[in-house]
Amino acid sequence: MGEQPIKIGDLIDVDGVLGQVEEVGARCTRIRTGENIHILVPNSSFLEKNITNWTLSDQLVRAHVIVGVIYGSPVNRVRDLLIRSVLDTPQVLNEPEPFVIFNDFGDNALIFEVYFWIHIKKVIERRMIESTVRFTIDRLFAEEGIVIAFPQHDVHLDTQGPLELRLVDSPPKG
Repeated sequence: MGEQPIKIGDLIDVDGVLGQVEEVGARCTRIRTGENIHILVPNSSFLEKNITNWTLSDQLVRAHVIVGVIYGSPVNRVRDLLIRSVLDTPQVLNEPEPFVIFNDFGDNALIFEVYFWIHIKKVIERRMIESTVRFTIDRLFAEEGIVIAFPQHDVHLDTQGPLELRLVDSPPKG
């Protein structure tokens, strides 16, 4: 702890728990989660475990949103709308520039990721900004007729031979 890897006000992630450091004591550190729960973390944990300090050097962090669109979507237009969605969000920084990665040809969708930079001071801010971006993506895609994909399965029938259909009567009521 002599290296001062954390200080009061830092946003840290310890074992998947994200919180803001409120007190650094001799034996443990108190963090407050976004749910307003206090957690006491033994200082030895900071030496033994991987700790993510989101604000160690500054409050600038990169965030991202993943979205899948249906096959046949105009991928260049999707990219442009994703960039527009982050630039239309006031909390997103123009520099460093946001960018889009066409991640994969998924089972049910063409998968895109949009990356952008924000300043955060509180635990929930990143999630709130990402949510705002998702609302904007949904609106822009709807205006352009781009469909956000959902899991689906295609059924292919073998039509080489005749199909047999049978109608079954319902059981009598009563």
